Amino acid sequence: MKKTENRKRKDQYLKQQKILTLFSDPDRIEFEMYEFSKGEIINNIMDPIDWLLFTVSGIIRIYNVRDSGSLALLAEGEEFTVLGDVEFASHEISAYIVEAASKVTCLGIDLKKYRHVLEKDPVFLNFLLGSVTEKLRLVTAWLLEPDDLRERTIYYMEHTDQRTLKGVNAASMYLQCSKRQLLRILKSLQDEGIIEKTGRGTYRMKM
Repeated sequence: MKKTENRKRKDQYLKQQKILTLFSDPDRIEFEMYEFSKGEIINNIMDPIDWLLFTVSGIIRIYNVRDSGSLALLAEGEEFTVLGDVEFASHEISAYIVEAASKVTCLGIDLKKYRHVLEKDPVFLNFLLGSVTEKLRLVTAWLLEPDDLRERTIYYMEHTDQRTLKGVNAASMYLQCSKRQLLRILKSLQDEGIIEKTGRGTYRMKM
């Protein structure tokens, strides 16, 4: 992880992701920019109790830690994401592992300096509520998944954005199966007319 002082890039990300609109008075908050190398565990380096991080570039993986100590993939993506929202609300240590699956750039807010500002900001708190709710939805969907791989695959696709599986490798990690097993299931679902292939590694459920 390294801190970068490129003001132009930071301002570009703030504008591109509309981050300033998430606060009533963004001028009261200072954003710092950090870059993480592929494979780094982000929340081992920057504790979510102390930092709120907005991922603005790159791919992250979010894992849940099972009781056995093994990891279960909850989500993988390169969409704009906030890290530390659940910890901000609960004041508790993170229950998740967040890995940089590529080079990742984040904009961070030092909560030791600005927590008192954020706790009184209704615009930010409304955003935080939506973000925490989405994380809860992911965890709930994972807990309710059926045991059968075919049914898990259907359930997974029903709960993805636009009912679309994007990336067989990521999906096989999430579903805890091999890529070959998942491809066999997807081929079977295609033959049955339940899903259709819309691109390389991309499958969509038919309405």
